[in-house]
Formats: sequence, C-alpha cells, structure tokens
Amino acid sequence: MPSRFVDADPRELRVLPSRASGADPVKLQRQIAAYGTATAGMPTLVAFEATDGVLVLYDGVTRATRVAKLAPGTLVRVEVIGRLRRAFAADPSIGDLI
Repeated sequence: MPSRFVDADPRELRVLPSRASGADPVKLQRQIAAYGTATAGMPTLVAFEATDGVLVLYDGVTRATRVAKLAPGTLVRVEVIGRLRRAFAADPSIGDLI
C-alpha cells in the first residue's frame, strides 16, 4: 500500500497500546511553550489505518495532543503508511486522553 496523506481531527486519532497513557507530560509542556496552537511547519503525523478505518498514530502523539488540547477542531496532516490487521475503534483516542 503506497502512503497517502489525509487531514484528520487529532482528537479522533487512536494511540498504539505502547502509548496507552498518551503524550509524555514534560514533552507536551515543552511543545506548548514553544509552539502553542501553531501548526505551520509542524512535521506530518505518521499513522496506520486499522481494519475498521480508524487511524492509529505511530509518530506524533505529543504533537496531536497539543493541537487537540489547544485548538479543538483544527485538522492536521497525517501520512498513512500502511494497514493494521486488527480493529482499533475501541482503543483510546487522543480526545479520550486529554
């Protein structure tokens, strides 16, 4: 599957089980202090698509959390790099973790 780019609401993105606690609070605070609500110049988030269609973040949990917390409703650019073999709709989303 070639990668594709989509614009997504960061509150709807899911996290991998290894990041079930969400963003690192120290790193999140540093990003909030440095960038605030800005998304210009922010690196693209990287995600996989689950079998149920939800996007699961692989890279960018802290950036997605910052945007979801400070600028609700703002869409972010996500690069979908592959597919996962299970459903993730029941797993926590960024919106659930903030």
